[in-house]
Amino acid sequence: MKKLLVLFIATLSQLSPSLAQRQWTLDECIAYAVDHNINIQQRELDIKKSQVKLETSSNAWLPEVSAHLGEQFSFGNYNSTTGSLTSPTVAENNDLAYTTGGVTATMNLFDGFKTTSQKRADRFSLDAATANLEKARKDIGIQIAVRYLECLCYKSMVDVALSQLEVSKKLCQRAATLVEDGKRPLSELKDVEASVASDEYTLAKAKGDLTLSLANLAQMLNLPSTDDFDVAPIEEPSATPAALDYDGVVERWPSILAAKSSIESSKAQLKVARSGYYPTLYFEGYVKSYYVNMFHTDIGWGGFNKQFFDSNLNEVLGLHLSIPIFNRFQTRSNIRSAKLNLMEQQLALDDARQNLRTEMQKASTNTKVALDKLEAAKKAVNAAAVSVSYEQERYDAGRSSVFDLINAQQKHLKASQDAVQAKYEYFIRQRILDFYQ
Repeated sequence: MKKLLVLFIATLSQLSPSLAQRQWTLDECIAYAVDHNINIQQRELDIKKSQVKLETSSNAWLPEVSAHLGEQFSFGNYNSTTGSLTSPTVAENNDLAYTTGGVTATMNLFDGFKTTSQKRADRFSLDAATANLEKARKDIGIQIAVRYLECLCYKSMVDVALSQLEVSKKLCQRAATLVEDGKRPLSELKDVEASVASDEYTLAKAKGDLTLSLANLAQMLNLPSTDDFDVAPIEEPSATPAALDYDGVVERWPSILAAKSSIESSKAQLKVARSGYYPTLYFEGYVKSYYVNMFHTDIGWGGFNKQFFDSNLNEVLGLHLSIPIFNRFQTRSNIRSAKLNLMEQQLALDDARQNLRTEMQKASTNTKVALDKLEAAKKAVNAAAVSVSYEQERYDAGRSSVFDLINAQQKHLKASQDAVQAKYEYFIRQRILDFYQ
């Protein structure tokens, strides 16, 4: 029996860590979201596709080699001397097998700089895809940080509600004692009980908000299960908002780098379109041979080795020059489209710079405003606490009603809730501002 008890305790001790609620840190949440976010995975696939395109364009200068082999059977009249059909009046049975084979190699020598320009365009497309991935990581980091701090805010709201409920319960016990002693009317006890019920509702609502916020954060992380998910506290940021170097941040921000790379890619695509006006030159070489086997007649050409590798072997080397003359204005249309695309990318860069600078200025202003609100909220809490203490003394001395005390406590509760919201609003604004550093 003792052995079974020891075994049960040991098993329970091994299971207890897994059953315990795990607290995730902010860095862990961001790292997990980066690894499991679908948008980021799509950006990673874009990089891989861009790498394949760049590799393809880089290999365009390599020669293209192909081999072919054919076998044909002919049944009918065939003149082995002239290689043509004999007269239908001549009765000949010249059935044969015709075997062909060869190797062909072609290599691009000049294509109006099309291949070079396409390779450059694909390289900048890869740079743009890489920058877009970094932007997606920053965006998900900001989103997770905001949700994370919201969870901590609701946690603090629960603590405030619990504290207020404890105060209300103690007041209710004291009011009940005073009513029993006949020192206070029964109406005061009912007022206090109503206040306790209101505080219980506030606590239940705060817990519900916390549960929903934790579930939302877990869903953003793409966790397989939202059970036993919790967040750990963080270190409070400094009370002085950081100053931003707008010009330095803008030019190195991922969205700006992506826009710049897209412009360079569009410039290269314009050169690709202009290459249609240039002639093209390529080298071609091939080796071909064939073997003829007459089933009923010996044509005297020898066997397979003599025909295929000696008598009928043919080697050719040549250069081919193609000069464009008229292609239904297709090249001109391609150039116009490339120019319009380049103009569109330049406008996109200007728009991205303007939007980013606006976002940074807004983040800096919001942080300063949130800090001012936090300082004001702290003063309001201190003032409300003094008011509660004053009303408590008046109530104990019998110079004030319980309604005045409850009213002061509710004001203190509201001030405390506002202070919590102001605190985490500042944390969120400061965290967003830090992402621009």
